[in-house]
Amino acid sequence: MYEPQDAREAYHRGLEYLDYNEPDQAIAAFTEAIRLDPQHVYAYFARGCAWAERGLLDDAIVDYSEAIRLDPGYAAAYQNRAAAYHAKGFRNRAADDEATIRQLKGGTIPQGAS
Repeated sequence: MYEPQDAREAYHRGLEYLDYNEPDQAIAAFTEAIRLDPQHVYAYFARGCAWAERGLLDDAIVDYSEAIRLDPGYAAAYQNRAAAYHAKGFRNRAADDEATIRQLKGGTIPQGAS
């Protein structure tokens, strides 16, 4: 059994590493949070952000997708995955995520957000 407090501490440590522009350390901390709590949707999302910061978009997409699987209403995960898809040239996949975001938000995506 995992200790939820330990997963939260690892997650917050990862956020601090991101704040200090240390994505490798952030990835390690988020990975530890996920090991301790495999359902930690925010750790997957944040690790995806760290992967993206390093330019590792395939890894980012995997983590954003897991965050979405765990929380299908997580608009920010769709937004970041759409941006990663765009950067990789997967326009149709990005458009699908953008359509989902519009449904979740009940409106349109702001200019420049994708």
